[in-house]
Amino acid sequence: MDASKRKEILDTVAKLRVTDIRDGMDWVGLHHVGTVDPEIRPLYRTKSAGFAQTYKHIPTQIRVPELSPEDYTKWAYEYWYGQLWNMGDFREQVGEGDFLVIDTLGQKTPAVGSMDSMVWAAKGVKGVLTNGGARDTDEQLYQKAMPCWHRWVVQPMYQGRVEFGEPNSTVEIGGATVRPGDLVVADGDGAIVVPQDVIDDVIYYAKQESENDRYDRAMLFEALGIEPDESTQSMFPDMPPHPYKKKREDFMKRLGKS
Repeated sequence: MDASKRKEILDTVAKLRVTDIRDGMDWVGLHHVGTVDPEIRPLYRTKSAGFAQTYKHIPTQIRVPELSPEDYTKWAYEYWYGQLWNMGDFREQVGEGDFLVIDTLGQKTPAVGSMDSMVWAAKGVKGVLTNGGARDTDEQLYQKAMPCWHRWVVQPMYQGRVEFGEPNSTVEIGGATVRPGDLVVADGDGAIVVPQDVIDDVIYYAKQESENDRYDRAMLFEALGIEPDESTQSMFPDMPPHPYKKKREDFMKRLGKS
């Protein structure tokens, strides 16, 4: 998928909710596909979307040697992070519009901390989705540089615990299968993964249902005397009318506002 197509998709998805994407998935028959376990939550309330770049935390079987604190520092930075945690070409291939998806294989290790969240954000990464943890969360909550959907808040670093592994592989996050290039959409209602081959169809029907929802909300806001907001405005005026669009007169009459 070229850069212009990716941008077009992300610009469109920015106007949709996770629930709209869920509707779009249902409309193409993928009722049991994509939704990530609701226990995986945002670190802070936000919204983001991007294209999956995947890797895993591989539980290590390497014994940590007995070392002085000074030698441990050398061992951690030269051996662990210099060799075992060498991301190689993966770090260079990740960039604008991507969404990191990190399978920690049940390990309570951090998929993202305060420093690497800023590094990835500077490269244009849109967010992190993980079945593992977030670390340095006080700093992350202050920075808000990188949206993160995670299972746990954790404390440790990687050395002596996990190794970097299997970049660009299929992973499973909270019951959802994620392949490189799949579309990840996430907000306060959690995260959903759209398989790459159905992105266009899912977005079309997400737009259809979103427009219908906004039309109904506008009438309900009016009936309840609520000041209209963005959620009542059409985002996709070029969409054809919904086949089951309510007639305003009939709907307002049902609400006792005729």
